[in-house]
Amino acid sequence: MKLTKLALTVALLSCSSAVLAHGYVDSPASRAYKCKLGQNTDCGAVQWEPQSLEQSSGFPGASLPPDGQLASAGKSSFSQLDKQDPTIWSKNSIKSGMNNFSWTLTARHKTTNFRYYITQQNWNQNQALTRSAFELKPFCEVNGYGAVPESRVTHSCNVPARTGYQVIYAVWEIADTANSFYQAIDVDFGNGGTSGDDVADAGWSQTLTGQLTGRNLKADDKVVARFFDDNGEVQGLRTALKIASASAGAVNQWSHDLAAAINTAHSEVRAGVKSADGNVEPAFGINNVYVKKESRLKSVAISYEEAQTPADDEASLNVTNVQATPLTKGEGTVSFTASAQGQVVLDAKVQNHAGDVVGYTTQTLDNTTAKITISLKGASAGHHMLKYYVSSLDGTLISQDVVDLTLTDAGSAEPSTGKYDYTFPTNLRAYKAGTRVLQPKNGKIYTCRPAPYSGYCVQWSAYATQFEPGTGSAWNMAWTLAK
Repeated sequence: MKLTKLALTVALLSCSSAVLAHGYVDSPASRAYKCKLGQNTDCGAVQWEPQSLEQSSGFPGASLPPDGQLASAGKSSFSQLDKQDPTIWSKNSIKSGMNNFSWTLTARHKTTNFRYYITQQNWNQNQALTRSAFELKPFCEVNGYGAVPESRVTHSCNVPARTGYQVIYAVWEIADTANSFYQAIDVDFGNGGTSGDDVADAGWSQTLTGQLTGRNLKADDKVVARFFDDNGEVQGLRTALKIASASAGAVNQWSHDLAAAINTAHSEVRAGVKSADGNVEPAFGINNVYVKKESRLKSVAISYEEAQTPADDEASLNVTNVQATPLTKGEGTVSFTASAQGQVVLDAKVQNHAGDVVGYTTQTLDNTTAKITISLKGASAGHHMLKYYVSSLDGTLISQDVVDLTLTDAGSAEPSTGKYDYTFPTNLRAYKAGTRVLQPKNGKIYTCRPAPYSGYCVQWSAYATQFEPGTGSAWNMAWTLAK
């Protein structure tokens, strides 16, 4: 079977606080976000939109999300997240006490609060998540006071004492809609759980950072386990496994086989899943690596050596410069630049927050760069999504992604201050003095200052947001409000 690769880069529009919200927990990474990172596999559609686990507010007292469907927020399209087993989900190492929890908000919204719940010590790890598995009083609650948060927020929370595998359920409750966003976070406290000192059992008392998991491989690929201490990689422990067949390349299979290979080759580490009596055996799923208390090892990492494939078998697609024109009577356009290497079929559609399609196009691209424009009809101002799918010519799905964007009405998008050159931000890394940009967050137009201040807007980037026109803390050093 030939290998088709996809290199996918997306430059996103900034999301206005006026749109419906989306967000996910990025640290410690939620189950859904680990799907996007490739650390969880067989995830389905959520790997493309971990920010979309939205459901009615009211947990735990209300009926939604339903028991057994907490991880998916009761969304059938994300039902793969509801599979529950001690070995199938990648876990974050954690200790009780003060921990930081960070959210990435791809579209911000007025907030009632953020809440965090944790499973009871002896919850059933083999049954789908239900309310009965959790302590129903949040161990941490952060008041949002009805304000619009930053695009990334971090909360410091005192996590209760636990041991072993647990799940933290994070809830972001929105203030001016009836919905919340829900995120299941898989964590491992080890056997001590309450401090940096683990309780010894069967000698394997310490859990290394990192796990034996990753992605599906193909025949003749190699997967390599690499071990590290404070001085760097310990070369003598490096363990490689060559994939013999397509079935052996399934992630749950090679994780088991690599764990077995490690245990055979090395006596100072033990890979697998630990039982209640402290024994560690390889599992068909995600395997941890354990060492003895006196070990100086700190972490394990996975790397790959891929079998070479002919260059003409490779396909890649870059999508950049996603922009939307203001709407007039429900009509407008969404455009983006698509750069293809090889032959691919691109299907793209624009949906409103309810999922209704307001624009669609399909294009066959063959080693070319093209500007793609989707005409919109029946659209209204607010949150929308550009969803696109990339397939080979024989119809095999290569990949898909979703871009959150904001549509505005023409009346509010272009005020009386006149014409503008760009909707901010663009993919430009240089704005000339005098350039006029529309800031969709407030509908106002700003002009790049002349020297000596123009350097701030000429060099504006997503990493220098203090100079973002109209919203950054030092925006008026770089811009003036257009008259």
